[in-house]
Amino acid sequence: MTFIKTVHFHLLAIGGCLLLCNACQTGRVISSSAVNKNYCAPANTTIITGTSVLLENTDSLISAYPGIPVHELLMANATHTLAPLQQLQLLRTDTSLAGRVKKMELKQIIQQRCLLATTEIGSVAGELDCEGEKTDQLARYLDNINSKRNTHFTVASIIVGAITTVASVVITKDAPKNAAAIGGGLLSAGLGAMTINANRKKVKLLHPRNPLRDTWYDTTASSIYSPFIRYMLHEQHFSNSGKVSLAASIRERWLQFDLRGTPSPKETRLYFGDGGVYTAEALHTRAAMLNELQSTIRSLHQDLQQLLQYLQAME
Repeated sequence: MTFIKTVHFHLLAIGGCLLLCNACQTGRVISSSAVNKNYCAPANTTIITGTSVLLENTDSLISAYPGIPVHELLMANATHTLAPLQQLQLLRTDTSLAGRVKKMELKQIIQQRCLLATTEIGSVAGELDCEGEKTDQLARYLDNINSKRNTHFTVASIIVGAITTVASVVITKDAPKNAAAIGGGLLSAGLGAMTINANRKKVKLLHPRNPLRDTWYDTTASSIYSPFIRYMLHEQHFSNSGKVSLAASIRERWLQFDLRGTPSPKETRLYFGDGGVYTAEALHTRAAMLNELQSTIRSLHQDLQQLLQYLQAME
């Protein structure tokens, strides 16, 4: 009988050692074709406000059109409405029938192009919203798996600890008692170590079409953002301070609040490259950056509204 107890407790010790080793290993990676489906990309990626924006020197542009406020001037440049806006300025005092008809035509052209710009903003913001929800959903999925797993190990650790305590009191002989204490202690420690490694489950997420890439690397061309949106993100006058572009401001917030410092080359490839193996925490970080970029792009509606209000005031 004593021999059986000794063997039993030796098996407990071995089990505890195996759990400790397993706790130090990398978690299993979840990979699925459903995870990597790019259902957020729009079916039609045609750029609707033109193939290019008038990327003239801002100071020269302001000097050339002194009668137009700076913000409205740059918005007209971004939406390809600078020419009709200038004509409206020249016809402002024309009260003839022909002049009024011409002004109505010019305003209609500007409003139509602003409407197209609005749909572009909505399209990009919708893709970012979809990517953010997809990433956050995966993060919650991993959180739930890890949480259930940790609960199971915590309960098992408590039970093992209680059994070990009772066994140490009941068993009178030194050898079996020591075996029980050591085996139970190792098993309880192994279970505890398994709960410490909270991010064991990971997921492989690939995103060749990465909306974060262009903003991070400040690229001059993009397959995601139209020239209109890129112009507004990189023109400093559209920011509140007028000194730092919206794109630069986004990168600063990412570094300070999401990445918490300069990311490592591995993190840079993960977040701003084609993807890779994500933990739940990394997925939450990516989702936060996507949502911040989406909010900034949606705020461009306010600039369009200001241009339309200026247009209305010209009557």
